[in-house]
Parts: sequence; structure tokens; C-alpha cells
Amino acid sequence: MTNVKQYLLLGLMILPQLAVAQLSSLGPHIKIDTLKQLISKNKEDTNKVKNLILLSREFSKENTDTSCKIAEAALTLSKKLRWFKGIGNANIALGWSLYIQGNYNQAMACNFEAKKIGETYNEPQTVLYAFSNLGQIYYSQGDLNMALDYNSKALKIAQETNDEWNIARNIGIIGTIYQDMKYYDSSISHYLKAYHLTQKIGNSNGSGVWLSNIGGLYLKLNKYDSALFYLNKSNKIFDSVGNKWSYAETTLDIGKIYALTNNFKLSHQYLQQALQLSSKVGAVECRKNVYLELSNLYQKSNIRLPDINSKIQLNDAQRQNLALNYYKKYISLKDTLDNKEVQKKSLALEFEHKMASTKLAMEKKEAITKQQIQNQKIIRNAFITGSLLLLLLIAVIINRNKLKRKIEVEKIRNKLSRDLHDDIGSTLSSINILSRTAQSNLELGQGEKTSASLEKINERSQRLLSNMSDIIWNINPNNDTLEEVMSRMREYATALLEAKQIDYTFDFPKTTMNCKLSMEVKNNMYLIFKEAVNNLSKYSGSSNANLSLIFDEKNIQLTIQDNGIGFNLDDITHRGGLNNMRHRAEEIKGKISIISVYGKGTKVVFSVAKNS
Repeated sequence: MTNVKQYLLLGLMILPQLAVAQLSSLGPHIKIDTLKQLISKNKEDTNKVKNLILLSREFSKENTDTSCKIAEAALTLSKKLRWFKGIGNANIALGWSLYIQGNYNQAMACNFEAKKIGETYNEPQTVLYAFSNLGQIYYSQGDLNMALDYNSKALKIAQETNDEWNIARNIGIIGTIYQDMKYYDSSISHYLKAYHLTQKIGNSNGSGVWLSNIGGLYLKLNKYDSALFYLNKSNKIFDSVGNKWSYAETTLDIGKIYALTNNFKLSHQYLQQALQLSSKVGAVECRKNVYLELSNLYQKSNIRLPDINSKIQLNDAQRQNLALNYYKKYISLKDTLDNKEVQKKSLALEFEHKMASTKLAMEKKEAITKQQIQNQKIIRNAFITGSLLLLLLIAVIINRNKLKRKIEVEKIRNKLSRDLHDDIGSTLSSINILSRTAQSNLELGQGEKTSASLEKINERSQRLLSNMSDIIWNINPNNDTLEEVMSRMREYATALLEAKQIDYTFDFPKTTMNCKLSMEVKNNMYLIFKEAVNNLSKYSGSSNANLSLIFDEKNIQLTIQDNGIGFNLDDITHRGGLNNMRHRAEEIKGKISIISVYGKGTKVVFSVAKNS
């Protein structure tokens, strides 16, 4: 059993703990029919909420769409009753079903809402399960550090509330995370702690899980004696509690070890036992892996026939034949698990049915001529040819789009690398020179020069931080909407203009625009705005500024206008900022005009196509 599967199994152990005292008499295996009967008799009260949550738990094992709907019903009723504990637990149940569907963002939102409710209304168990589920989600996404953080938080709450069941579970899960982080000693230490705790509270099946985890880790580390010790121990526990599924998995692992240590007879014995168990309980994944191990075993060993009373040794042809048969079973079952073989059989049956129907219809219609048959062949061939051409065209288009996206990503990557190198490199170099100058002036007792150098270091450090903030903001895809760009513009202009005591007005759209921008358009438009506002605050001498943005179906237009002193373009000697704005506009096929009149102010108008 892989770590991911173990962790998922442990995650499923969360939801049963949401069962309430009133339903505990029903036992741990509450069936769907029983819950439906209870719910039909319930009034619109908290008991119905509890039963709905349990029913959602049951459906999450087989139909997540139904599970989500039931959890949403529990959530709606909890809100109607203003029962906050129910709201928290319903969010946890809904989040779990969404997680199983692979809808990680909404699952996270549900669990964060449950956490908030649990903290607000002092429900530590709700917070604990929310943290556990969040840890599960981050683990599935491969973020082991966040998974470790949230499970550690869950463990802390379990320890504070003396919840031994959850203490053991979270310690074991942390061991699983450490194993994936390759901290093997810490992993084994946590598994052992979880094992002893589950033994203490009488959770035999949990004890078996942690022992099998230890055995599986030792197997991965090629420490076969230790692996056999723990797997055999866990095997006895799974057998005693009737957990045939896990018993089959550990029996398979033991068979693998004996094969690796060249004890082919025992390997064959355990693999055959694992095959019988997995077939009996429907553990298809385990059965598939047993087929593969048996195929490998027969390829490399001359063991006896499955009949233990037979003394006949297999010859090479017999062994290879058995190996091939098992490998075919492995491939067949693998295809079934991938839904490939089932789909192929379904399409074949459908095609045969259509052909049979067509043949029957043709036999009944004696009036059909040879020409009609020929026409049907031509149409069929044309359809097949057209379909093949269409598929070929689709493949070409997909490849072109992939290549285009790759080129675009490479272009953006190179630009970011160039910007970071030029901006950060030059700024850090100047800071280094200024710091040495300040040190030299300090040693010479030249206080004013030292202060001037430190002021320049401060100014360039602030500018570097601002530029880094702009780059990070730009590459974040969550900021690719026009609303986010306008929000960034407001934030920048407000801070700058208020510092200069310049009155200003924003004439930005107030309604949602549903307008997404490419990274290149977003970055250049913002930097043009930033340069224009910076020039306004530094050089215009204005008392009032107006910043507006309008757009229609095709274009976006940005205007920055002031009532300052104005300037003559021909009189400007340093045109770096103005040239930068023009260059950025050209990069995204936009247009920019700068109109300035002495004594009347300056107006910068930038426009770009909406879908550039």
C-alpha cells in the first residue's frame, strides 16, 4: 500500500468521528438505508443535520455528487437553525466530498469556513478536523510543508483536548509526511508512537496500519529482515480484526520480500494467498499487482507447480508460459482500472450491434440496388477519410498552440530574467558603492556626506523593493483582471499624490467588467501609468490631477491629466521616462500621446486593444 493510499485511508477515518452520541448505538457501520429511514422520521432539527452529515459520509465512498448535495442540505438546515456546530461539521463533510472529486479550491474554502466557525464558537473538534482535511488537501497537491504544518496544528488541538484517537492518527500521518520528505528515522519514530497509542486505546486496526507502514518503509529501504518483522506483525492484526483488504496488501508485500531474497517457494506461497484474498474482497489494485509479481517470479525462478503435492519441476517453456499468462492478466486488469478495456469492449459491442441491425435491414429490403450499396461504401469511406483528416488537423492545431504557448512562456521568462538582472544588479551595485562611500566619509568625520550617501541607499533600496513587488504582482495569474490593475493603480497613485499634497480624482469604472489581460499588457499598462503619475508628482507643480480609465468592446483608454506648469517636449534633455512609455506602448501594439502646454498642464493618453 503506497503512502498516498494510506493517507487517503486515514483521511476517511476523519468523517466517522463526526457521528454524534445519539447515533452511536447504531454501531460503526451505519448503512445508507438505515440513515434514510432515520432522516425521513426526523423533524427539521439538529438530529436531522447530524444524520444528513453521516449520510453524506456514506455516499462519499461511492457517489460524490450525491454526497455533496446531502452535505449542502445539512449546511442549509444548520444555517436555518443557526446551529453553528452543525454549520462547521457540514462544511467539513462538504469539503471532504469536494476533495474526493478533485475540487481542491472549494474544498479548502469549506474547511477554512469550518475552522473560522470552530474558533469563533469555541468548537475545538471542528477546528481539528478542518486542519486535518486541509493537511490532506495540501498533501495530495504535493505541498508537504503545508501538509505538515496543518497536521501539526491538528495534533496540538488533539493533545490539548486529550483526544487520544486523533493524537495517534495525526502522529501517524506526520510520519507519512516525513517518509515522503525522506526523513526516514523521524518517520519510523512517529509510526511507532502512533502504534503504541492505538494499542493503548484498543484500536487494533489502526495498530496494524502503522505497523504495515513501518514494514513498507523498511521494504523501500531494502531492509528486508526488519520489513518482514513488522509486516508479519501487522498481518496477524489484520487477520484477527477481519480487515481482509489490508491483509491482502501486506501479504503481497511479504511475497515481494521473499522474491527479492530468492526464497521463491515462500514468495509463491504468499503471492497465491494474496491473490485469493484480493479476489475475494474485490481489492482490484492489489490483485493487479499480485499478477505482476507472479509474472516476475515465474520468469526468474524454477518453482514447483501450484499443486503443493506435485514434485514436478517446471521447465523453461512452462515457466515462461505461466509468466506470460500472469502478465496478460496484469495488463488486462490494468486496462480495466484505467477504463480503457471497458471502453473498447463497449465500442466493439456497439459497432457489432449496428452492423447486425444494418445487415438485418438489408436482408429485409430486397429493393436495395448495387448502386445504393456502392454509394454507402463511398459515403463511409469519405466519412472515414474526413474523420482522419479532421483528427490530423486537430493534432496539428494542438501542436501549434503548444509550441506557441511554449514560445510565449520562454519569452516572458527571458524578459523577467533580463529585468531582474538589469534592475536588481545595477541597484545592488550602486548600493554597494554608496555603502563604501558612506563608510569612508564616516571614518573621515564627514557627517553630511555620510547622511547623503545613506539617504541614497535608502531611496534605492525602497525603489528596488517597489520594483520587486511589481514583478511579483505581475507574474501572479490572480492579478490578470482589469479590476486588479485598477486597484494597483489606485494604491500607487494615492500614496504618491497624497504625499505631494496634490488633489486628485479617479474616474474608473465601478461595475464588474469581466476583462482579463495578458501578462504583457497588464505589466506595460501599469508601468506606463506608474511613470506618468511619478512624473506628475515630481515635475508638474500641479495642485490637481485627474486619472481616468474607460473601455468599450474593443479598446481600453487610460488618461492622466494635471493642471501643472506644463513643458515643451523639445526643451527636455532627459527623455528616458517618456521614451520608456512609448516603447512599452509599442510592445503591446498600443498608442500613447503626450500633450503639454506651458501654464496649462499635461495630458497623457494611452490606449490599447482589449484583446491584445
